[in-house]
Amino acid sequence: MDKRLIAIIGVVLGLGIAIGVIQAMQPTLAYTCPICGVGFVTYDELYQHFTIEHPAEPIDIIWE
Repeated sequence: MDKRLIAIIGVVLGLGIAIGVIQAMQPTLAYTCPICGVGFVTYDELYQHFTIEHPAEPIDIIWE
């Protein structure tokens, strides 16, 4: 019984660590499409999305 309890505790702790690592690995969305609001990690992903999904739509650029 004690060995089973220790094994269960080990599995639970291992899953907790794995979930923490997976959450830490999620990238931050730094670029947002000004037309539809979809987020992207890199500028290249945004550019590719924009040229494929919104090829003929003009966009007002606000330079900061």
